[in-house]
Amino acid sequence: MNSEDPTRAYGGISILHAAGCGWGCTIPLELTSEAFAADSWPNTDQDPHMLLPQLRPSLMDVTGFDVGKSFFFGIRSNIPSSMGLKSSSAASVSAVRFAATMHDISLSDSEIVQVATKMQLSAGCSMTGSFDDTWSALGKTAAVIRTDSSNPSEPVALVDIESSMCTLLLRGIRKSTPEKSDFYVNRSKFKTARNYLMSGDIRRAMRENADAVALSTGDGLATEIIDRLFSLDYTANISGSGPAIAVLHEEDQTSHLSEVLGEHGPTITTNVVHDPCQMGGILWA
Repeated sequence: MNSEDPTRAYGGISILHAAGCGWGCTIPLELTSEAFAADSWPNTDQDPHMLLPQLRPSLMDVTGFDVGKSFFFGIRSNIPSSMGLKSSSAASVSAVRFAATMHDISLSDSEIVQVATKMQLSAGCSMTGSFDDTWSALGKTAAVIRTDSSNPSEPVALVDIESSMCTLLLRGIRKSTPEKSDFYVNRSKFKTARNYLMSGDIRRAMRENADAVALSTGDGLATEIIDRLFSLDYTANISGSGPAIAVLHEEDQTSHLSEVLGEHGPTITTNVVHDPCQMGGILWA
């Protein structure tokens, strides 16, 4: 899965948006970020939140390790940014893994997630800490997290995803960024999605989450697209705060799905990352 490069990290799509009721879950995809050594930090066009410089203070705060002032790096990524596809989480995890590899630092998965989420919060590019997105970026599993727990970097459950592929509809960048309070207004719908998720009904969880995100962001077109996809028996969701719409499917459905989505914008198709150690359904941590 991710043995080819120990600094690689993965993009993902949401099952459940953590801003709605404090529970979140993200599915890892074969869209990747990789850190590489550089002579200086990327410019603001490449790193608008100045996320990467947050590595050093975040690593020191969580672990006590110092990589030094002259440790510069950049990110190569094929994850579309500003789409809700977890590019910031992937960049952060890749950065932490790169620092650990270059400085021979041994970090647990939980420590990697703690450093990477602290980077995102410090840079202001996450409203919840993105613990579920960041866990997914490890490329191992879809983890259910609780932002109100004493240790949100540790999953409360792991979720197995049966689908093998995911097609993403890229609909352009949102004109404005929603606030956390916009999602909280629809807390009851997010709680319903959480209940479906924890019962193992991924399809209904994603449908309920998609409706709740569309309401929270005022995205009526997304609701129309999601309704059509479910009427055609596809499982779909708005990823993160959007605007990308993600559809889970099998390989033989790719051509038809591209036709269905093509009228709304460009699409990309990738694989779902599966953990070979997982069994099926909800696995309680």
